[in-house]
Amino acid sequence: MFKNKLQNYFILETLKSYLFVLASLSLLIWITQATRYLYLVTETGLSIKVYAEYVFFLIPKVISQLMAISFMISIFLNIIKFQTTKEIEIYWISGISKIDISKIIIFISFFIASISLFFTFFLAPASSLKSRESVANSEFSFINALVKEKNFNSPLKGLTIFVNENDNKGNLKKIYIFENNKTIISQTGKVLVSDDKNYLELNNGVIHEKNSNNKIESISFEKTLYDFTNFQTKITKTPKLQEIAFIKILNDYKKNKNIQYLLEIHKRIFSPLFIPLIAILCCFILHDNNEKINSNRLKIIIFAFGTILIISSNIIINLSIKNNFFSYLLYLSPPLLGCIFFLRLKNFFRSELKK
Repeated sequence: MFKNKLQNYFILETLKSYLFVLASLSLLIWITQATRYLYLVTETGLSIKVYAEYVFFLIPKVISQLMAISFMISIFLNIIKFQTTKEIEIYWISGISKIDISKIIIFISFFIASISLFFTFFLAPASSLKSRESVANSEFSFINALVKEKNFNSPLKGLTIFVNENDNKGNLKKIYIFENNKTIISQTGKVLVSDDKNYLELNNGVIHEKNSNNKIESISFEKTLYDFTNFQTKITKTPKLQEIAFIKILNDYKKNKNIQYLLEIHKRIFSPLFIPLIAILCCFILHDNNEKINSNRLKIIIFAFGTILIISSNIIINLSIKNNFFSYLLYLSPPLLGCIFFLRLKNFFRSELKK
């Protein structure tokens, strides 16, 4: 009973540590990306609401990319905490061996890997697609992003505007609007907002438009209202490969054998499968015989090796579509390295006990 409580406590502390590290890293990367996409408001003219929706749906993608490195860091932090506070010695006294703790860590890693597969297969692609659709289908909102002074502004499809003067209070002078087969020249203009939509009031100008006979017709006006609501941003509606459902990618690959589809399949399947390998590597730092191996040096070596493993896995995945050697290497690496690492870990702990 006491052993079960200790094991449950270790599992709980490990998961808490993992969630803390994953949330911290994800928040940091997400804020960085959210800042980078601010141009959607300042230059493209999207509303704050659409921008917030766009960056919100990026969260699952960010989380899926950080699951492996977050797991490695959290295992390191958790084991080091247990060793520093001497809590780990309670486990040894209670008859829970280092292999038992290692098995718990490996069990947790399979749980994390299954969640990671869910993210890479379903949640991350679906949310990324939703993020793209929220921008691609949105209406232009912040008109001041389109009427920058002395600049050809064209963040909307089929529309370019040049404004000679803009007092940033909604009053414009010398406005040139180029829209497909139509050109509008206006002496003055004013930005109007109605029902959260933007319009441009144009005064004293002329409209040049090409008719069906390819002749230019001119229409003078004293005042007219230009509506932006028919335009959409330049953000493409076509989803990227990373945003397509896994089943569709698999079916498309069976039909046309496109290697880029195969690469995406490999990324989604095999990236999470390296998490248990990272878990086994981290278990080596349970070693505490400083007479044989310096613990601090061992931690540095294992962390460096784990980082190399994460980087190498991504390289092998990218090379797996190049030739059969890397394909076989990718397919065999998770089970083969898993067995080798675990057997080496058991021998490592046995040699420590003999010492």
